Amino acid sequence: MQNESGNWLYISHGRAYESKEEFLTPPKVPKPPGFDHWNYSLERLKEKTDKNIMIWNANESGGYHPLLGDQYDNVLEIIHNYSHPDNKIWYLNGDANAEHIYNDWCELVKPKMRITMYPLVPSSARDICASRLRKFYELYQPVEDMGIPVKYRVISMVNQPKISRVLTLRELAGIPGFIYSFNCTEVNSIGRDGSETDEFFTSFVERMHPKSSWKWVKNGDAIEFNNRSDETKYVDLSCGFNMSNERFDQTKRIHFKTPFTQGFEDDTDAYHDFLPVQEWLESEIDLIIETYHIRAFGLSDKTCKALAHCKPFLVVGCAGWYKIFEQLGFKLYDELFDYSFDEIESFRYRHGAIMAQMKDILNMDKSVLDKKILDIQDKIYYNKKQLLECREYTDVFKVTKQIDKEKGIT
Repeated sequence: MQNESGNWLYISHGRAYESKEEFLTPPKVPKPPGFDHWNYSLERLKEKTDKNIMIWNANESGGYHPLLGDQYDNVLEIIHNYSHPDNKIWYLNGDANAEHIYNDWCELVKPKMRITMYPLVPSSARDICASRLRKFYELYQPVEDMGIPVKYRVISMVNQPKISRVLTLRELAGIPGFIYSFNCTEVNSIGRDGSETDEFFTSFVERMHPKSSWKWVKNGDAIEFNNRSDETKYVDLSCGFNMSNERFDQTKRIHFKTPFTQGFEDDTDAYHDFLPVQEWLESEIDLIIETYHIRAFGLSDKTCKALAHCKPFLVVGCAGWYKIFEQLGFKLYDELFDYSFDEIESFRYRHGAIMAQMKDILNMDKSVLDKKILDIQDKIYYNKKQLLECREYTDVFKVTKQIDKEKGIT
């Protein structure tokens, strides 16, 4: 079902497609040896074309360097540096705040041209999660129906060691009822059956800077290491410094395994992104430290997993994350959580409010917590249904069709 106008060039993760059919069913003729998809796509951008161009990063938000992130997160920079100034370009990602951030990016960078930002939420993580859930149900019963005894109050699953995640474990590790993983893994380190070795973690620890002094920058969105401005990092960037404290040892790997070992052998990402581990099943609340915390909104596999498997959760995200979450049609678990932290702009103080709330939950009388979790059961099932039904947000081809309709193209 190609757009009626047929007047679109699609570029996704460096690959260019002329139609929906080509995206869904790539040509059988292989590309020549040494063919570089990104170089080909950039050459297409350099050419003046009458086609509309849709560039989308359906997995995540971001791409905003030098305004946010680091030099490796610079998709906007690449687009503006390579594109012919007369081309009509739309950029679509998983960030509900993309348009506002782009305006500030343009104020900083002063690009030679402007493109149109078209936020896409909740991103392809929803589609991937829904597909995996269907497969999961072919093999196993729903997690929420398994009746697994609870051993822990709160779990936080940490793979990539972002500064925000290290700060969280510094606060909560060692408190009774709190459990966490700390893998320092990348998806490409996971084996075909979901197994891993210590090799990647050991390599990470060896590259990590020794324990050093650090302090918050004034607005509370970044950490300055060794009191040097050139070592200032936003909190949603990877932590290459040893920030261990008496609660949390950043050099120790804690790895959990999933009991669901059949059926996903050819989908190694599922072990990283979707399949619950035993300790997660035995926990009451998932503390999710999302991908972005500074302005950018993201609804990643981590949150989709909790929604799909009916786990109560609290997200450490950007300011206003839960406001957007509600706008997407989801319901808040306000019988259990106080979401007033969502309005705090500074990550430092927003995070502090979330940590205080987690400590209250970890110390809460069991009967009180049980009652609060029971009170949100209807919302939990509603949110799962909402996740599985919000497909219209994630179809880029519907977006381009709508743009054609607005332009009077039929």
